[in-house]
Amino acid sequence: MKKSLGDFIELAIAYVIIFLILREWLIPVMELTNTGVFHLFLVFIGLSLALNLFQVHPLLSGLVKFGYITWFIVFIYSKSPLFSGETLPFLMHELKWNMTTILSGDFGQVSDSFRTVLFLALIWMLIYLIHHWITVRKNIFYFFALTVFFIATLDTFSDYDGKVAIVKVVVLGLIMTGLLFVKRLWLQTDAPGNVMEKWKLVIPMIVSVMLVSVVAFFLPKVGPTWADPVPFIKGVAGQGDFGTGEKTVGYSEDDSRLGGPFKGDNTLIFTATSRDRHYWRIDTKDTYTSKGWILSEGNFGKNVYQTNTPIQTSLQVGSPKNESKIQMDIAVPMPFIIQTYGMTSVSAQDSPLFIQDEQTEKIAIEQQNGDSKLLSNYTVSYSNPVYSMEQLQLSKPSELKTLDSSFNRFLQLPNTLPQRVENLAKEITQNKASVYDQIKAVEKYFSSHGFRYDKKEVATPAEGQDYVDQFLFDTKVGYCDNFSTSMVVLLRSVGIPARWVKGFAPGNPGRMTDGLREYRITNDNAHSWVEAYVPGTGWMEFEPTIGFTGNVNIDYDIEQDTAQQEQVLQPEKKQVQPKKEEQASKKETASSTSFSLDTVWTWVKKLTYVWIALVILIIVTGVALFMQRKTWIPKMQVRAFRKKEADWTNFDASYHILTKQLSRIGLRRKDGETLRVFAKRVDASLETEEMQKLTAVYEQHIYGKDKQEVDFVKLKESWEYLINRTIS
Repeated sequence: MKKSLGDFIELAIAYVIIFLILREWLIPVMELTNTGVFHLFLVFIGLSLALNLFQVHPLLSGLVKFGYITWFIVFIYSKSPLFSGETLPFLMHELKWNMTTILSGDFGQVSDSFRTVLFLALIWMLIYLIHHWITVRKNIFYFFALTVFFIATLDTFSDYDGKVAIVKVVVLGLIMTGLLFVKRLWLQTDAPGNVMEKWKLVIPMIVSVMLVSVVAFFLPKVGPTWADPVPFIKGVAGQGDFGTGEKTVGYSEDDSRLGGPFKGDNTLIFTATSRDRHYWRIDTKDTYTSKGWILSEGNFGKNVYQTNTPIQTSLQVGSPKNESKIQMDIAVPMPFIIQTYGMTSVSAQDSPLFIQDEQTEKIAIEQQNGDSKLLSNYTVSYSNPVYSMEQLQLSKPSELKTLDSSFNRFLQLPNTLPQRVENLAKEITQNKASVYDQIKAVEKYFSSHGFRYDKKEVATPAEGQDYVDQFLFDTKVGYCDNFSTSMVVLLRSVGIPARWVKGFAPGNPGRMTDGLREYRITNDNAHSWVEAYVPGTGWMEFEPTIGFTGNVNIDYDIEQDTAQQEQVLQPEKKQVQPKKEEQASKKETASSTSFSLDTVWTWVKKLTYVWIALVILIIVTGVALFMQRKTWIPKMQVRAFRKKEADWTNFDASYHILTKQLSRIGLRRKDGETLRVFAKRVDASLETEEMQKLTAVYEQHIYGKDKQEVDFVKLKESWEYLINRTIS
């Protein structure tokens, strides 16, 4: 049965779209196999589609295709013309050679000409299958989906860049799917009617797809949210390193490419027996590249120290009368010293030399002859510094301009850093009178602006994307590297010297013996944080990562600002309005409000679907809030308790709120379990000691007759820390 002109035009449009889609199939194959004569393959595709379009008899169509394939092989692989005496011997030789090779099972020796024949035959069959889908099934969705998958796979696992190709295929596929859908819909009607009625559906559909595609193409694009899986797969297969894919957690010297998920590792690195809790410092880095950290160029010296001699660093040291020692037992010996804040000296057997790099302050271990040395144990002497709040509040931003050039490397930022990062830094630190207050404002910013701690759902920045900018404005999900790097960049953006610190978090507390507690530090405790320079005080450590708390000792030797007190206590001045005018104003307001509400209510009653939509919205919102209750409820409670006074009454209420939150995350108090045992189990699960501190005070509050003085401010900080731990 002959087709109408309208059907012919529809089929011609469909075949043009198929030709363009198959072209996108062909391009990566040609590029990756380094195959030439791309245009000749396109001619074969066009020829096959044209033969189907004009409904040429299958026998004649097959002869035409076979003739083109023969000419193709002779033209590319033979030096003789098609109509010459050497053509037939060449073809017979190729046929004999390849048949013998195939029958012997040596497929690797198949000639290039035979591979080309097979590829053209594959295109032949593919076009026949597509013709069947279009003319009989009226559905091209599977071919469309397979094409997108094919290009996306090559784009991910090869050097082929398929971004533009995927856009083309999606647009063409949507148009093609729409045409066939209208075709099926039209055929299902009893009386198809005028052909122009069909095109009244087709033309707006094509215009809509093209318009949306053009707008989407030119709109700014967000970078990839998920990490590239290829480096991780290569790492698992033993090919190369993990790159930007999933990396194994632990200390590493290469921080040039940050981002991507981490795989946990609880391998024990060292055990420390100490009176106090410590952050374990190894080295610092000063140059941010927009993708990670490297060391700046320059001539930096090295300091040599012998065992048990004073070691000088850029950090403060506490009073000698408070000096204590840490016994370090190294499970995985490393050629450098694990430092702590307030460190004064290191002693070890065999009298090794300690070589301090002035650039990174990393302390290497060497033998007397200069070779690297690994120590299985040593002793660190330290005295924790205590910082004066009065001195910190005297640090004026104007003093930053008087710093010498040695601080320039701690103010370095890449030229490609987006302007909105600097704008955010200025917004956070505005109206802060001291440098210390500016630093604390940046440190606290992450805990109250929707950021989340996670080691798995961590993005890797795209090629032209900044690591910090992506975290601050796009994902807001990451681990210590994201938080610490972002804080350093924000501080530098407002002129505050800052550096990135690598090492280990305090670790898992163990048994207590003679006033000394054992801390077990594993690869999972690898951590990064921030050191910032406060004029008049020096370098101080800061902890921006959600769920972690630093060890800074502050002496609050300053009274609250009386000007602030007066400002808080001073009542707002209001203009006194005459009673008559006030009453008239209230009546007008009530009248206008009543009128507005009545109008809205009348409108709502007439629209039943509005009620249905509101009910569905309330149900969906309720379900979402219920599913996320472990996160938003404690956040609201933290904000509420920040405004309340720290006393026994509020402490009692906050303790009960904490136990409810612990119950939500699975740490429910068992029947018959004492508070102390429960607190110990919670601390073991959350890797803290704060729950036992809070419980001890709570027991004193409940059972104690003579209540001792309690520092409610520190208790509130411990409570908030535990709440954040349950969220993260």
